[in-house]
Amino acid sequence: MPALKDLDYLAARLHGRRARMAEGNRLYALCGLASPEELAAALFPGAGLSSSAGIQRRLAEENFRELHALARSLNKPGAKFLAWLAARWQAENLKISVRRIAAGASPETARRLLCGPPGGMGPYGAGVADAKTPGELLAALPGGPLKDGLARAYKLYSGENSLFFLEASLDQAYLTELLALTAALPGPGRAEALALAAQEADSFHLALVTRGKFFNGFEKNELLRLHVAGAGINRRRFSRMLLAPDLEAARALAGRAAPEAGGGNAERAAWSRYARLANKAFRGSGADLGLVTGYAALRRLEAANLTTVAEGLRLGVPAGVLRGLLIRTAEEENV
Repeated sequence: MPALKDLDYLAARLHGRRARMAEGNRLYALCGLASPEELAAALFPGAGLSSSAGIQRRLAEENFRELHALARSLNKPGAKFLAWLAARWQAENLKISVRRIAAGASPETARRLLCGPPGGMGPYGAGVADAKTPGELLAALPGGPLKDGLARAYKLYSGENSLFFLEASLDQAYLTELLALTAALPGPGRAEALALAAQEADSFHLALVTRGKFFNGFEKNELLRLHVAGAGINRRRFSRMLLAPDLEAARALAGRAAPEAGGGNAERAAWSRYARLANKAFRGSGADLGLVTGYAALRRLEAANLTTVAEGLRLGVPAGVLRGLLIRTAEEENV
């Protein structure tokens, strides 16, 4: 059994939380607000937030804490798996610091963007914010997949295009560990967790094709090095996608990872499939790890959608346009 506590009780709690999530009509209504300050008041009454950056930081902090709280309800290796889901926010902190160091900006510039509870999500906070060079940044990190991935990337990449590859290398390191931890999960819920982890990795592969090949024009071998082993799109298929003449041809090679990509938006199609898998795991699982994994995926999408809303309100994007940018997660929308 993966649970330390009563799984039926935990399942009931998660279904109750799902009912309060910002999705469907509740989410669309937020698109009609006048400013990020109004959004902050709706989401976090009394918190005193007024900016898009503040909203995004709060969303990350709450998601980080919730994942660790859920992890405490599970036995290993389920707890280790859920804790690693929270490490995605630590990877985002590292990306912020990598960009700041490359730009030569002051640590204060990044501190307002770094997400996490006091201390900056454990060992990924103060030292990361204060680092002035790649060497100092690596020295501030504890051993583990993210440090190892970033260290390899700093050795491999330099020059004007290095930021793309440094950030992508952090994603690769995070996803590689995620798939390894998912593969080690026991019985009930393992299949659902594997499907979601593989789809997330394939969304990354599609982003490499869309942004790396077709937008930035990077060479095939540079991008092929970033392939995540164990994903649905294997290395051979990813190589073929990188040789495709256009994005639609590449998307077709992705198969079920990016179905029905209307308008050639392969990345959006991939995340829409992720939403469907999350709903399937949440509703189709018993009181087991599959339900918890589905819930965690839905919460991740909720944070992504609310970030889109916050940025859209900051930029003055019309409500109708903003709604069209969101990933549909509500079951009544037939996601």
